Amino acid sequence: MNFENLMTALYEFDALRSDDDMQQGVVERIKPERAEGWPLELNPHLRESLLQAQIRKPYLHQAEAIMRSLEDYDIVLESPTASGKTLAFTAPMLHALLKDHSAHALMIYPMKALAFDQRLQLREICGPLGIESWPYDGDTDKEHKDAMRAAPPQILLTNPEYLNSSFLAYADKWRSFLCNLRFIVIDEMHEYRGFFGSNVALLLRRFFLQLERLGAHPRVFLSTATCANPVEHAKNLTGRDVNLVQARNVLRPLRHFLFVKPEIPEHLYRAIFQLRIENAAMAILQSGLQALIFCPTKRFLEDAFRNCQTRAKDLGYDDNQLSIFHADLKHNTRQDIQQKIKDGETRVIFTTNALELGLDVGGLDGVVLAGFPSNIMSAWQQIGRAGRGWDRDAFVLFYAMNDPIDQFFVNNISAFLDRPFDHLVVDPNNEQLIENHLPALVQETAGKLQEADKQVLGSAFYDACILDGGEPIKNYHPQYYMNLRGSIGRSYKLKRGREEVGQISEVRRFREAYTGAIFTFFGRKYRVRAHEEDAIILEEAEPNLRTDAGFYTALYRNQLMDGFAYGDLQVIYGKLNITQNFTGYNLVDERSEEVRESRRSSEALYQNNMHAVWFDVPAENGNVEGIGALENILRVGAMFVIPADRFDTSTWSTLKDGLTVYYYENYEGGIGVARKFFEVWPTVLRKGIEVAEKCPCRSGCQNCIEPAKSWNSSNTSIDKQAGVELAHYLLAAEKNGPNLQLRNGRLVKI
Repeated sequence: MNFENLMTALYEFDALRSDDDMQQGVVERIKPERAEGWPLELNPHLRESLLQAQIRKPYLHQAEAIMRSLEDYDIVLESPTASGKTLAFTAPMLHALLKDHSAHALMIYPMKALAFDQRLQLREICGPLGIESWPYDGDTDKEHKDAMRAAPPQILLTNPEYLNSSFLAYADKWRSFLCNLRFIVIDEMHEYRGFFGSNVALLLRRFFLQLERLGAHPRVFLSTATCANPVEHAKNLTGRDVNLVQARNVLRPLRHFLFVKPEIPEHLYRAIFQLRIENAAMAILQSGLQALIFCPTKRFLEDAFRNCQTRAKDLGYDDNQLSIFHADLKHNTRQDIQQKIKDGETRVIFTTNALELGLDVGGLDGVVLAGFPSNIMSAWQQIGRAGRGWDRDAFVLFYAMNDPIDQFFVNNISAFLDRPFDHLVVDPNNEQLIENHLPALVQETAGKLQEADKQVLGSAFYDACILDGGEPIKNYHPQYYMNLRGSIGRSYKLKRGREEVGQISEVRRFREAYTGAIFTFFGRKYRVRAHEEDAIILEEAEPNLRTDAGFYTALYRNQLMDGFAYGDLQVIYGKLNITQNFTGYNLVDERSEEVRESRRSSEALYQNNMHAVWFDVPAENGNVEGIGALENILRVGAMFVIPADRFDTSTWSTLKDGLTVYYYENYEGGIGVARKFFEVWPTVLRKGIEVAEKCPCRSGCQNCIEPAKSWNSSNTSIDKQAGVELAHYLLAAEKNGPNLQLRNGRLVKI
């Protein structure tokens, strides 16, 4: 892959222009080391099958993980994307199945595309061994489901939803499979974080309890891309002790990065932005390269694909080399597209995050990100689809939409490429999630728990069930009514006419999509016409309009859970009750700043039991003008350290009773993000300072610490230099160490 030739083609097709704001970066290649051969402890038939598949020697980290698993440890393997994690858990799994032909294995994946891809890899090795593997998910027809329950293959691949609604809800029908379960794979462990991960943590505890009661004690093998806390996260997720095999920086392809902020007039941004992405697709096609183009919405994807098909025909290219991929396609269609990508028949694929995981294709030359994903980890997952072989070059082309966070990353490419390792977080002690899982646990245990079950469930889940004292209900399956991936708060559809263009949370509905608001969604401006029970009705808006809304927020501390005092500085982890008040808006014509319409309101949104971290700094020890900048320094730093989605958390600062900055979750009951922030806040602060000091501006701008959303800024006056000084004061206090610690709601001497 010649990157300079691609750049030439991008300019020729007008995908790049000389007046665009662009930043480039290169991540150098790392060559992996191989072991001498396959461990002799592996079944000889399996070793022969691996050799027949032309897999002659494992990488060193693969060999280590295999040996630890053969020694009967639960394993977590942490290694980069495309470093061979699949083979590391496949070998010990197949060894266990060959050792006992009545044994079974269960492989749990977060997405269907990944399960399909893994099965293709399995079949090449399993074929000579006579071991069958089948998926069991929403794409499996009833006839095959019935057959698999009656006579299950040795390996089943599923997802958390089906683990919940089938293997647990109908455990009696899976008894033979579960009693003989010897191996469990939990791949892409980093996808189980925040709200979804906390749900999966409780689900796995219920599943392991069911296995315990059936007398099954399988080995567990978890795998993850590089993260800062693999052992901690694996234990939080499963409740089990694990043995770590760590392989950071063991192999890596050469990747060329180009981050672009297109020079596009604001009122034409969406249309021209899409055209730029289409032009990039045509340049890639003309260059004979193969790439995924990650699109922000399904509508964007389909429009861009149709336009490129027409252009390809006009230019005499083979339009069959273009394709789309998204979750709404039929099962057989998705599988056919994936196979054509693997075979190299399809060159340019417009996709959503449905292909963020799971596509193991050595031939992919690059990815295009049309807009920044919801978090940095997702961005790296998408980037990881290209350059799957360490000896191949790859390109990453990112186009920023007219969004402050998108544009922030264009100007901070080095911070993105040199980011700290991710701290993964879940909270299996979330009271509200536990309450949601209790009906299922009662049904699965007939309402009877033993003291020994506490070790499997964890104290919080066990105690809640004992206190609840629920009884099972005949022929009732509460598992069906659980939403593992949705938000704790309500979510609302965004509808334009009959078309659903997306979804947003209750908090964003209140803050951004109030009735009458000019609401920007993926680069297009809408006016919010009305609210329905589960939807927000949108209509097209003039591109020159905006709404300036009035809000004020009241925060009340209702529980202190942990904390320290560093002299006059206090850093506390606790719970808040938050009231957000909406006072109304002005509809403004940006061409003249004329106020066309005003509306007053007294609406409020109440949020209770929100986990948070706050910094109390007496005014005499800090610059009052720096408090707003400090708030945003912490917000920016957190993006690079904690893998939360951009709307999972909020910040707030106040001058009442001294200087205070709050960092809080937007979900009631806690999802682990605030707790992790409390543990690593000095790292967060140092990263935020680094970004702020790199930028030459005085007051903060979209390249460093400008607020991500104007509605989310509690301080309209930002003095960056004062904020940096205040941040250094916090770090100096932390370096000197705490003199007081929070115990039983009081700060006492250490």
